[in-house]
Amino acid sequence: MPSQLFDADVLIIGAGPSGLALATELDLRGHSCILVERNERTGVQPRAKTTNVRSMTQMRRWGLAPEVRRLSPLTDGFPRDVTFTTGLFEPPIFTFHDAFCAEPDRRDAFPENAEFIPQYVVEGILAEHVRSRPLCDLRFRTRMTSFTQDETGVTATVTQPDGTERELRARYMAAADGGRSKVREALGYSMQGQRDLMTFATLILRIRGLNDAPGLTRALFHWIVNPEATCNMGPMDKDDLWFWIKPAAPDTPVESLLAEVRLAIGRDFPIEVMTRDNWVVNSLMADQYRKGRVFLLGDACHLHSPFGGHGMNLGIGDAVDLGWKLSASLEGWGSETLLDSYNTERRQVHAAVIESSTRNFASLSDQFADPRLMQKGPEADAVRAATAEAVERLKSPEFRSLGLVLGYRYTDSSAIVAEPGDEPELLVSDYRPSARPGHLLPHAWLADGRSLYDRLGRGYTLLCLTGGAETGALVDQAAARAIPLEVLVLDDPTLPALMGAGMVLVRPDQHVAWRGDSLPSDSRLLDAMQGKPVAA
Repeated sequence: MPSQLFDADVLIIGAGPSGLALATELDLRGHSCILVERNERTGVQPRAKTTNVRSMTQMRRWGLAPEVRRLSPLTDGFPRDVTFTTGLFEPPIFTFHDAFCAEPDRRDAFPENAEFIPQYVVEGILAEHVRSRPLCDLRFRTRMTSFTQDETGVTATVTQPDGTERELRARYMAAADGGRSKVREALGYSMQGQRDLMTFATLILRIRGLNDAPGLTRALFHWIVNPEATCNMGPMDKDDLWFWIKPAAPDTPVESLLAEVRLAIGRDFPIEVMTRDNWVVNSLMADQYRKGRVFLLGDACHLHSPFGGHGMNLGIGDAVDLGWKLSASLEGWGSETLLDSYNTERRQVHAAVIESSTRNFASLSDQFADPRLMQKGPEADAVRAATAEAVERLKSPEFRSLGLVLGYRYTDSSAIVAEPGDEPELLVSDYRPSARPGHLLPHAWLADGRSLYDRLGRGYTLLCLTGGAETGALVDQAAARAIPLEVLVLDDPTLPALMGAGMVLVRPDQHVAWRGDSLPSDSRLLDAMQGKPVAA
């Protein structure tokens, strides 16, 4: 096929959250894509249930946050709590309130609270959005069987629903085809880390009448520390659907699992098994995330423990980072090193999350399941107090993780102008906003009630916070290089102190590229915007 003929700008393999998010980001930036997904629909497995504050901010930027809120199964006033208890109708031993910052309260640190919603519902929202966009072509029951690439694009052979084969050509290809990625294998990359750490049995159950039963403690997650029925369970979706998960061999009979479910509940309810899934936990990262014009994202390049709720959210973050950089390349102003920075930047985040989630994985329900918790009396009370202390100490990084969710940063990247000095420590449970280059732009609510993030442009935004700066030359020079740049002047006396400077250059992904009190006289800002390495 001649290199100048393309079916789309980007071919995306896999229509899970990562692939759909990339399509959404590319569409927002005016680029066409084809998504091929071997299954006939989005997934229905009991995977992620928390769309964190960072992902909800992306949903806001895409205009999808209201739909996510509408389809969440949580009713008004439902407590966003995680309880540790010996049974669903027993008093909690310890409760994490406002877990994951999911309470619908306005906070200074972010514009959107986390939302509790099944991953398959999020996938459905993204799929319907992508399907409605003229620049996007979503094809289910279509399997990529092989591909080649050259200096101008990628040619892939796909098998269509009727069994016939067709070639598709795109300028770039992105693989979001899961932990057993065929694209990753074809590129010759392996996954390094810890394999087969544990197998979990996960069930989606319809438990009639449980949600409305008197005496039930309402919570997002219930960690059951009954020694005879240790597990995690909680409401999954509307129509009385609950999830249940615990370590178990793949061949464990469903009847045995249901016996433990009933012990965890502590009362008799009609239970119907809707789905069973055996989930093997790994902590792995691919050797590299890019080879030529082919990129890996989501589970295709990183796998880790589900404890902490980072998986789907990491994939959405991958899509945003890769999306704006592919857009820059497609528009002609992004450099090859800007594309390389996708690998540099996202691997740092993945490593931090894998480290945290692996620590979370080290403390499961059975670690807290002391038989004396099932008894009464002074000794049992002392054990409950000691267990509560241990739960808070060991599990806070899992349910109070804003420092990791918003405090991650990019270093040694060609897409930032680095500052001298040591990076502040990344504290999983303690978010300390910083406008140091590479960090997420600190959020603020402006005097008119709007989010600062809502004022940012689709490309780069230069925030001028102290007035009087002459920015015309930079704007002209950016235009000469075809770099999208907007200047936003804000008269808010709190912002210079929050940002640590009078001017901040914000990237298309809301991360800081540079800050200072006057514009440099050299080309370092323009070079960084294009992803060309610059001196600190």
